[in-house]
Amino acid sequence: MKRRAYLVTAAAATLGGCSALSDSETSENDPDDDTDGSDGNPDTIDEEPGSFDQFDDLSMWDVMEGTLELDEERAYVGDQSGRMTADESEERVMIKRRFESPRDLSDEFPALALATDEDVDPIVQLSDTDGNRLLLQCTVEPGLPLAHHDLAVVDTVGDPDLSSVEHIKISAWAGDDRSVTVWCDDLHFVSRPDTGKVLIQFDNGTETAYTRARSTLSTHDFPATAFVPTDYVGGEGYLDESQLETLQSEGWTIGSQGTTGSDLSGQSESAQRDQLQGAIDWLEDNGFEDGANYFAYPLNRYDETAMELVDEHYDVGFVGGYAGHGNLMNPALAPRAVGPSADEATQLLEWTARFRTITTLTYRDLSGDSLSAFEETISYLSELESAGDVEVVTPADVASDHVYEV
Repeated sequence: MKRRAYLVTAAAATLGGCSALSDSETSENDPDDDTDGSDGNPDTIDEEPGSFDQFDDLSMWDVMEGTLELDEERAYVGDQSGRMTADESEERVMIKRRFESPRDLSDEFPALALATDEDVDPIVQLSDTDGNRLLLQCTVEPGLPLAHHDLAVVDTVGDPDLSSVEHIKISAWAGDDRSVTVWCDDLHFVSRPDTGKVLIQFDNGTETAYTRARSTLSTHDFPATAFVPTDYVGGEGYLDESQLETLQSEGWTIGSQGTTGSDLSGQSESAQRDQLQGAIDWLEDNGFEDGANYFAYPLNRYDETAMELVDEHYDVGFVGGYAGHGNLMNPALAPRAVGPSADEATQLLEWTARFRTITTLTYRDLSGDSLSAFEETISYLSELESAGDVEVVTPADVASDHVYEV
């Protein structure tokens, strides 16, 4: 497992090195199918170990809507990427690649490098030989470099048979009167766990993690993570050090949310580094060194600098997005569901059990509807866990067992 480098030494480092990060963003949700325009192009064996398609031969892809071109000015691997574009007259851009023979994805999910300049969330569809489909999606921050993104289940059409996948589609929804451009590169197929994994997290260091969540989780012997802005530990309404020690003794992870929990994307590189290093120092100095390996982006926001610093200095960084992915291709941007309703969480957990995904459920201050949703979710999670359909795990479990080695 990668260990964190000491942040003070990062001042002279160049951001944007070779890692799971390198250029990011895109698309949106439209599950409608389309006519089959594939010409049956065969698969290729790429020179990059583990990489299925580096978008250096676009003839392997059929353009269903919009346009697809090589972009030699932007790449994650090699010398170019694929640039997908929908202009103002088009609702979306969609490309499709048919496998030479049906591909068995029973134990795998796709992940790839994406970037965009627009506020769109790309969709990847896996279609089986009977036309049933699994839809996966990710959140990509606009204006950032290409970066690997892990895709999560967002819908099914019919009953997809992942042991016999005929083709894969990548699409981005434009909508009315706007153009959309999405860059894609370095498509991989990453493995999934043998059993679905669930992580439970609490942001902002608020005391309801102790006063309200703790007893519910203790009843089921479920571990959780409390991400704390270390400057506020012991403040009014926040967890104090004694509470954190108790939670840790009961199997919780006490992780970092910077020193103040403020939006990193609005800060200079030196200020971001101070936020991260100050929190790491406090956690390590106060007996929470294991949790200092894990980070939650404050307000679930990041920029290129934050993304690179987290990639370099933490084992896993968690951020809001679509939960329910395979083994992490990019542990610096581990997606999670933030404040899901009971119905939303139930659906996510059903998919977690069915497709053996990794799903992170994150809560802030527990009160009113959020407390009811949390308690209902934990009750259903307990049923799935008792049946052996899912396992509740910690960030350390994910870091050690469920990160794809590029």
